[in-house]
Amino acid sequence: MNIAFVVTDLADQRIGGISKVATEVAANLVAQGHRVVAYVLRREGMAEWATYRGIEVRTIAPFASLNPDYPVQGFSGRAWRQVLADADRERWDVVQGFNLNDLALPKVAGALKAKGVAVIHGSFETLGMDVGAKWREFRSLPSLQLLAQILYEGWLKIAYEKRMVGCADAIITEDANTRAALATMGVPAPRMHLVPSGIDVAEVEAAQRADLVHLRRGSGPLIGYLGRVDPRKGVQYLISAMAEVVKRHPDVVLFLAGGSRQGYERSIRSHIAQLGLEEHVHLLGRIPGSLYPYYKGADLVVIPSLSEGIPITLGEAMAAQVPAVITRLPGVIPFVEPSDLVHWCDIADVPSLTQAILAGLDDSQRNERVEAAYNFILGYTWDAVARRYARVFESVRQGQTP
Repeated sequence: MNIAFVVTDLADQRIGGISKVATEVAANLVAQGHRVVAYVLRREGMAEWATYRGIEVRTIAPFASLNPDYPVQGFSGRAWRQVLADADRERWDVVQGFNLNDLALPKVAGALKAKGVAVIHGSFETLGMDVGAKWREFRSLPSLQLLAQILYEGWLKIAYEKRMVGCADAIITEDANTRAALATMGVPAPRMHLVPSGIDVAEVEAAQRADLVHLRRGSGPLIGYLGRVDPRKGVQYLISAMAEVVKRHPDVVLFLAGGSRQGYERSIRSHIAQLGLEEHVHLLGRIPGSLYPYYKGADLVVIPSLSEGIPITLGEAMAAQVPAVITRLPGVIPFVEPSDLVHWCDIADVPSLTQAILAGLDDSQRNERVEAAYNFILGYTWDAVARRYARVFESVRQGQTP
């Protein structure tokens, strides 16, 4: 198949779940004999790729934006117009965008379908879910910047989302919670395909453990948060929980490995200072290269997300054989089987998060738990995920999806 993907970034450029999913699915589709062209945003300092891991790369030139870090509106319009302009020459079989990269999809979907192209939308979280998560964070840590994001995404939901999901021949999502949210928007069940994301189990296994002794306080435990420092990720609650964890483990240290958007890191640093945790919490910023060694360097990984599908960080922690604490995300609860593979906590609940972290640090069944979690995640590889994507694409092309 000739396949076009629309996504702002590939995984080499940014830390982000969507970038990772798009890159791994595309690269594995190529390995399986398909052709994939990715339309991405050309960012400052970006390497001039012709191909990346076998994926043909077409870049969209930079443009002025009020939000240059995540300019989805401007990028979406430019990228999808180019996909349509290239359609006759490239003879696309399938085109797919991811999340808000599809804001402009309704403007070109009809023309693409008229050319016999199957149009797929990847939805890993609806705007309503994201706005709800940001609102919970705003109530905990109010800021004009966060309020502006809530209002902006609320407007996007009203102006774009129903048309965006309604114009696609099929929608791929990774978790049952997002599928349920899409159903409330009127998306018929046969058009939705549940495909959980994959994990680089072999690459995680091969990674060398990072030497993080400089972060530790004596023999105290080291907790890792790996991902974007972002309101929806619940980092604020994790910092608050650390103020309680240090009472039982005075030498505990938390590191945050990931970049932030729109200055949110400043709010987190301020919160750390207010709680007097400067010696216990370290922000490492964006980590160049692989994060896998950092998983292995931690004694516990915490995923305090407020709203998300199935975080890739969960599977990566399992593959690294590190115990994980995670919020009771509706999409994750039915995924993890049996449920005691991880330590659960309630969403946006500091006491619950604190207890889960303490349970993870003091777990007498740690070795048995991480071994069982590792065996569980062996069932999810990117090769298998890409094959499921290909089956969805073929079913749409053959008219099997209403």
